[in-house]
Amino acid sequence: MSSGSARGETTHGGVGERILDLLAALNTHSRYSGSGRDAAYTQSYRVMRLVVGVLGVALPVIFIIGEFFLRGSVHVRGSISAYYHTSMQDVFVGGLCVIGFLLATYMAGEFRTWDFRASLIAGLAVLGVVFFPTSRSGLPPGAPACGSVPEPPGCSAVEQALGEHQTALIHGACAIVFILFLAVMSFLFAASEVRSKQDRLTARSRGKSRVFWKPRLFWIHSSGALVILAAGAWAFAGAGIRELTPLYIGEVVSVMAFGVSWIIAGISKTAPTRVRPALVTPHGPALSAGAAPPVSPGAPLNDADLAAQALESSLAPAQPASVASAGNGAVSDDVGGK
Repeated sequence: MSSGSARGETTHGGVGERILDLLAALNTHSRYSGSGRDAAYTQSYRVMRLVVGVLGVALPVIFIIGEFFLRGSVHVRGSISAYYHTSMQDVFVGGLCVIGFLLATYMAGEFRTWDFRASLIAGLAVLGVVFFPTSRSGLPPGAPACGSVPEPPGCSAVEQALGEHQTALIHGACAIVFILFLAVMSFLFAASEVRSKQDRLTARSRGKSRVFWKPRLFWIHSSGALVILAAGAWAFAGAGIRELTPLYIGEVVSVMAFGVSWIIAGISKTAPTRVRPALVTPHGPALSAGAAPPVSPGAPLNDADLAAQALESSLAPAQPASVASAGNGAVSDDVGGK
């Protein structure tokens, strides 16, 4: 091999190494290790939860302020859904789509829990509210409805295909389901503050009566659920206030109550406390699911024992748990700084 070829290969190798070093430097994920990486992803999860709450509180106000800047006047609509057919349509669709997709996916890691089922239904329902819009308001008598030919102005493709009345019926059903499951989710937030039976018995044996992890949060979330239900009932049977219709009042109050509940939940904790079934082993004490059985001192360790101990040590920082006595049937998993 000539000296020129060797120098060429060295140059190409040096350039390749510099490119690889640059790509490695861009890989920010690898800079987190151990609990630091878990904390970073937990923080991202909490931010997503806060986004849902902030949007719930802010959107009704954004619609009014945005229309003022675009039209030069304040005009409160008959319902939040009516903003679909206004100059704030893009904000309405974008904001509710963000809420819908986050609700439908944020608990995907715990898909067997009621939290995930409730949030999934609420997320799909609010997406139905977006893609099956309510009927247009303020039309003159005799105006053609969506679905007629030629196509009337202001109709979406769905309204034109299904008809304005049928689309509005689907919209109303989705809105009702959405509000109901907002209340369910706030109730589940409250339920997560209730201590397990074993924790309550342990507290009583020590002369303390502790029913809730944080009583204040239990009552806040419970009150939020009741406010959402009351606001939903007001939307159908309540009275208007000046130019505010009962439907608008009910929708705004229910969405804002849920937003406050979510903001408080996102700030106060990372995840609800879970109670997991314990495994009674022949070695003695009950262990939580996934934990490795103890090994007697001095006993030889086989490959399975070593693998089990390695797995236990790797999971220990991320999943702290209090181990119950052998006669107890559950182990309390203390997650989120309770």
